[in-house]
This record gives sequence, structure tokens and C-alpha cells, in this order.
Amino acid sequence: MANINTNPSRSRAELTPSLQELLNITARYEAERKKRLRKDGNAQYIEPSNLSSTPSPISSNPYSQFSKDPWVDLGNTGSLETKFPSKRTSVLIIGAGWGGLQNAIRIITISKIPAAKIRIIDAAGSFGGTWYWNRYPGLMCDIESHMYLPYLEETGYIPRHKYAYGSEIRSYAETVAQKWGLTSSAVFQTTATKIVWDEDEKEWAVDLVQRGTEMQIRASFVVLASGVLHSPKLPLIPGLLEFKGKMFHSSRWDYEITGGSEKDLSLHKLKGKRVAIIGTGATAVQIVPILAKWCKHLYVVQRTPSAVDTRDQRKTDIEWFHQHVASGPGWQRARIKNFHRHLVLDETEKPAINLVNDGWTRAPGLLGLTGHPNGPMTPDEIPAYRARLIELDTPRQNRIRARVDQQVHDPIIAEKLKPWYPTWCKRPAFHDDYLQAFNRTNVTLIDTDGKGVDEIKPEGLIIGDRKYNVDVIIFATGYQAPPSGSPAEKANMTMIGVNGVSLSEEWAVKGPATLHGVLDAKFPNLFLSGPQQASTSGNYRFNLDELAKHTAYILAECNRRAKGAKFAVAPSVEATEEWAMQVIMRSAPFGVMAGCTPGYLNLEGDIEKVPPEKRMILARSSVWGWGIENWIDVIEKWRDEGSMKGIVVR
Repeated sequence: MANINTNPSRSRAELTPSLQELLNITARYEAERKKRLRKDGNAQYIEPSNLSSTPSPISSNPYSQFSKDPWVDLGNTGSLETKFPSKRTSVLIIGAGWGGLQNAIRIITISKIPAAKIRIIDAAGSFGGTWYWNRYPGLMCDIESHMYLPYLEETGYIPRHKYAYGSEIRSYAETVAQKWGLTSSAVFQTTATKIVWDEDEKEWAVDLVQRGTEMQIRASFVVLASGVLHSPKLPLIPGLLEFKGKMFHSSRWDYEITGGSEKDLSLHKLKGKRVAIIGTGATAVQIVPILAKWCKHLYVVQRTPSAVDTRDQRKTDIEWFHQHVASGPGWQRARIKNFHRHLVLDETEKPAINLVNDGWTRAPGLLGLTGHPNGPMTPDEIPAYRARLIELDTPRQNRIRARVDQQVHDPIIAEKLKPWYPTWCKRPAFHDDYLQAFNRTNVTLIDTDGKGVDEIKPEGLIIGDRKYNVDVIIFATGYQAPPSGSPAEKANMTMIGVNGVSLSEEWAVKGPATLHGVLDAKFPNLFLSGPQQASTSGNYRFNLDELAKHTAYILAECNRRAKGAKFAVAPSVEATEEWAMQVIMRSAPFGVMAGCTPGYLNLEGDIEKVPPEKRMILARSSVWGWGIENWIDVIEKWRDEGSMKGIVVR
């Protein structure tokens, strides 16, 4: 049962594609990309949850049905009056997903601020973030659970599967909240609509809304942990609201329509129903096999196919876990570092042992998404770097395409399910049953050749010159694009800093002005959670924890120096400019995204439309291009030096 492998023994000559093959593949990638480019780019989507400033289920927003909370227990939310009796708190954390929880825990353990002085708000009805909202059938994390679930050493918890299912992750989030005494700190069904800096009092005035009730509170410190996968988006298809059947977004799964439950996959209410699922990304890959078993007919509407590798899901063997995973103090951090170290340009750089040994660690093309110290330093070096990544990536993508032929019986359908883009252009998918679903007689792949749905009629979909009558439409169309907008836009709120400056306007005109991605010069006592000017990882939960540790260290050191006095902490302008230059100097590795098939990682192709005069802002808004482990080395050395260089405490 051991999950430890040395590096594969196949020779480089056996794997390396020929020059002609690389030229042919590169040409095919470009041809497929051009099919999918649209003038409206990211504007082809709307975000229903951002069209109204309140989380109330009753709204004038015509799309509110797609963002309402189907899971909320109103008795668990806590009223503003009871949670903020003095209308103030020391620390206000916006977001109750893993980012918010990890910030709270690090502040408790490192900054020594007790849970009673912390409030965590979220529009959801409980902890979990994206794992609260997403409860669709078949939901599992695609990052190994022994890395993904945090604090396993501290809690002694053993994940039940190699890849944890959504219900387990959400339950574990609640367990973690209870362990660190954060349950009473939470204020659910609540959003912050505006924060304004008060220089005289050195604190934030925060406008809160909870189910139509408004309150302004004061917070000495605000931590923004609203996440990147919480705001569902819908394609602006003509006639969308005219459909007479049932429809919902996958992040708000409606079991009243489908039957079953998160743990009971018997979607019995779909018997006799014609169902269309729009989207074929990582979410749909998990949903389709289950839908196919229950509905009368399933139409899978595809614009761009996913690259679907083996999942190899299995239960955790307890003996194996103790012998090969939790083998000593610090094992989880060591495992994550080993995971990161397998994304390299040269095979000789890899650790001899592959602890995680899954599809992520065998996908060198992901360097285009995570960055690497040996990547390009200037724009002139990007084409050669991209060619090198395609060379490294092609054996994997060839194998993915061959896997389609092996599992899909109809060669015409198989050809349409093959991904023609580099690995780094779209989040890779992993599943053992998705491709076989297309062998079923009740499943129809509607490949739109990159075009998407033309129109929605009361009875169904218009795609090309055909009409498909359906009873249910499920939108598996993802979330707000992570690269888009400032932290204010991502949190759907207004942020006003020193001298009345708006964070949204400031970042739009000049780009971020942070130190290490956590503090902006003009927004004191406001701690950010990246990813701009910070780091990223396939295991994004871990990335958030490293940012939380950094925030907690700065807060602890400032408290120590202030000796009980109120203070404002922010980086100096000079420090932020120096950091921005460091980010810009390392941004070139992400230049390979510009030639990608449109998707949420490149703003549906809008990144390529950025005018020359704004490209410096784009580079300034990048993440650390030398990879997360290098970024961690930099900030840990900064902390070890001890002077908090670049930080100003007033």
C-alpha cells in the first residue's frame, strides 16, 4: 500500500518528442486557441452574488436564485447585536473558509490574541468557504488530503481517503474551529460592504449587513480572507432567464430538484428527466458520471475539453499512514515541500523519493502556472522558455490524449474529448469514471467547437442549428477569475484608506503597493491574503497558511513594540516599490499564460488585450515567479533578520 516511488526509470530519449512533433503540436494548440477567443472575454460572464449588496434571499437581483444559500441554518448564524455588543472587535476576519480559519489560528498561536477578541464574518451559514458552498454529488478535493487538510499533526486526525470528499473537508473545518475556540467568534450570513480607515483612532470603521440588518462596527485590524473560489459566475447566454424548467449553479446544488443528498448519490428525482450540464471543467468531471447513472438523458455541453488524468482514489490504510506519512515531527510540511520540489525543469533536481506520487507531481508543465527560479528573466526569453515547457509537457499530454482513446469507444467522440493545450493553461482534472460515461447510450456530448451555447429557449438550448429540449440545466461554469480585480472587488466591498484613497482605484491605476503581498502602504492594519505580489501553489490552502503565519508574525511584533498602545502598521512606500520591483523581475515565467486557450487563469484571454502602457501594472500584479518555496525562503529570512525592514509602526 506504500505510496512512495523513486523517479520513473524510462529514458529521456524514450519520452522526448521530436522537433517535428513539437512544431505540429504547437500549431494545433494555436489553432484551437484561436477558435475560442472572444471579443467579450471575461465580460461574457456575470457574478450573481456580486449583483446585490446583501445576502438576503429576497432581492431585486434577477439572478439571485443562482447565489442563494440552500444550506443555511439561521439558528447558527448569530445576530450582529449579540456578536458585537460593544460594536467593536480587535481583529475582524472577512471570510470563514480555510483562509479565515488559518489566519485566526495563527493570530491566536503566534500573535497571542485570544479568540474572544476575534470575529470572523462570512456570507455563508458556517465554516468551510468553497467547501461550504459546494456540495454537489461526487465532490472531492483533487489535492492529496494528507497535504490539503491542515494541522493534522496538531489534531491527530487521519483523512479517510487519499482525496478527501467535500463533506469530510467541511466537517473537519468545523472541528478545527472548535479546537481553537473559534465557533463563538463566527458571525455568519454577514457581509462587509465598506471599510474606511480612521487615522485619528487608528482603526477601521466597517459597515456590516446581515439579512437586511445594518450595523457599523470598529475593528483595530482587518484581515481579508474572502478567497478566490467563492463567487459563482454564469455565462451571459441570451434567454437564460426565459427557461421554464429547473436550473441552478453547481456551487448551489439543489437536491430538491435532483433527489439524493451529498452522501446519498441516488439522484432519483432525475429519473425520466433530460438534463444539460454546461461546462466541462474540474467540477463537471466529478458530476457527470453520477448524473449519467440517474437521468433519462444527459447532454454534456463542452466548449473546451478537460485534460483528465487518473484519479486512483482509495481509502487510507491506517498502518500505512503511520509508517509512511505521519512518520515524525514536521511530516506534513516535509510532504508539502516534497510535492513542490517535483515541479522542476530538470529531472535531476527532483528529490529521489516522490512522497505524494500522483498526477500533480508528474506534470512538469505546471511550472507555467507555479513559476520556477530557473525560468526566464526578461520578456525576450519567454518564447524559448515556452518551447522548453511544451517539450517537457508533451509526453504527459500525449498520454492524456491516448487515455481518451483507451476509454471512449466511439472514435469521433473520443477525438472531441482530447485536450489541445499545454497543462498549465487549465487546471488539470483527475477522475477514473468521467471518460467512460460517454460510452453510455443516454449521454450525449455536445461539442460546440469552442463556441458555447448560442441561446436558451423556454424549452431548452440552441447550439448551432440544433435545439435540445431539456428539463434541467446545471451550470458548472466556475467562479470569478482569480487574476481579476483588486481585493476589494474580490470581496465585493469598498475599501477607503489613508486620505480617502480607494483601494480599487489605486490598484487599477498603479497596481498593488504591498510588502510581501500582505500589507499595502495606504491601507494600515489591513492584512491581505494574496495572491498578488505573494505566492501560489497547486495546494492553495497551504499557500494561504503561509500568508497567515506572516500576518500573525507582523501583528505580534508590532504589538510587542507598541507595548499596549494603539498603533497603525503599514509598509513604507519605498519598501513597497522595492518589493514590486522584485515581483516584476520575477514575473516573466508567467508570460507563457499569454498564449493559452481562454480560461479563468488568463481572464478568458483578456490578459493578451492589456495595452502596452498597462503591462507594467500586470507584471506588478503578478505572483512570485520563482515558486512558492523560494517565496517562503525570502519571507522567512526577512522574519529571521528581526528588524521588520520596510514596516512602519505609527
